[in-house]
Amino acid sequence: MPMGAPLAQAFWRQLYRIGVQSAGIVMLLAALAGGGFVLSLQATLPIGLNTTLELLSAFMVKVLGVVLTLLVLAARSVTAICSDLAMRRASGQGGLQLLVRPRLLALVVSGCILYLYFVLTALLVGALVSNGTFDVWEFAEIVGGLHPGLIVLGMLRTGLLAGLGLLAALRLSVRPVRLLDEVPEAVANGVFQAIVVMVVLELMVQLVAAVGHPIQVRAGLG
Repeated sequence: MPMGAPLAQAFWRQLYRIGVQSAGIVMLLAALAGGGFVLSLQATLPIGLNTTLELLSAFMVKVLGVVLTLLVLAARSVTAICSDLAMRRASGQGGLQLLVRPRLLALVVSGCILYLYFVLTALLVGALVSNGTFDVWEFAEIVGGLHPGLIVLGMLRTGLLAGLGLLAALRLSVRPVRLLDEVPEAVANGVFQAIVVMVVLELMVQLVAAVGHPIQVRAGLG
């Protein structure tokens, strides 16, 4: 069997564990975010339906989609990966570098896909809440109006920041571990470091974007 075959199998296995098994909680958070955002706008601002959906699209595409997807990946997937690798290191197993690669790649790919899944779910629920009924053609029009460049940028940001967060977490949760008793504290420190790295870098991106391009109502739409 070629050497790449075990790595490919490990990648697909990790992609299922990280991406597919995280889809449920991402869908729940997206539904709450999309519905809650629309309800809060309708309760506080006298704006029309089209403006509400434009603001919803802009906020989900440019801000909340990235942040909440990263938090799900950090809380669930980064914690699981760090715990697994730290336990292996504490028990004396070698070859951890080969185990990191498929997990890191699967996390990056899952981050890209889950971000898109989050945005579409939030828009679907937001449109449903704003109208009271579901109109497939209206939803298709909303999705078709999204700016492809911003969607791709959001996917790339989510995937890359998730990968950087995992690398930062592994430095604190795996490398210093020598005993099994050290694993829980090391993993907690590593996951906290991952969240800090993800959030700080995303805030820096948002700050640069806000300075260069002031927020507009139609941001995120074509």
